[in-house]
Amino acid sequence: PDAALKHVQVRSEDMAQPRPEYNHSGNALCLVGRRAWSRGLFLDRRAFVVSYDPAKDADGKLLERLLVSVGPVGAGINLEYYFSYVDKRKYGSDNKLPHNIASLVGVMDGHQSDLRTGLYWQMVEIHEPVRLLNIIEARPERLEAILASQPGLEQLIANRWILIVAFDASTNEMWFYDRGGFVKHEPETHTIPVVSRSVDWYRGHREHLPPATIEPGRAA
Repeated sequence: PDAALKHVQVRSEDMAQPRPEYNHSGNALCLVGRRAWSRGLFLDRRAFVVSYDPAKDADGKLLERLLVSVGPVGAGINLEYYFSYVDKRKYGSDNKLPHNIASLVGVMDGHQSDLRTGLYWQMVEIHEPVRLLNIIEARPERLEAILASQPGLEQLIANRWILIVAFDASTNEMWFYDRGGFVKHEPETHTIPVVSRSVDWYRGHREHLPPATIEPGRAA
């Protein structure tokens, strides 16, 4: 433990390593549903995964409580990265190297800049600024009822701060919420690549990658 602590402390002051862990950089998806339908998918560390079983939620109250927390929290994280990327100087806090902590509420560049409260560039430079797409295992009617009873959540979605899709796992049908209602989604393709290991999919790439199915022992 002592050696590990010393190693981490040395790294924290190493000017050759200016970046922290990327944390939620790249976030683009939130999957709400049973893990069975997303298990084995390579999602390029871009998805929040929230367990929910509609078979144990006959009246939808569990899903409603879940979305009331998942929606705003996901929006907060996603939009913080979004705006810090699209305008790193006004909404973000730009380069972290000249930062000084100010009153534990933000940072300043040196000693005389405005207070900078956004994320610094080293955290967001690999981020793709997109609105969070929430894929929810529920029928459109169930989600419409929830939105009708939760105006705060409905405003987030109606104003497109976050996006939602209703997903029926029994039929693989999807509906996208657009302009006050759900519209049937027709996928461009019904197949995705299959690889035996995740490294086979991301090796040699630095860009964001589309999903792939990981099946050990099976080639693409």
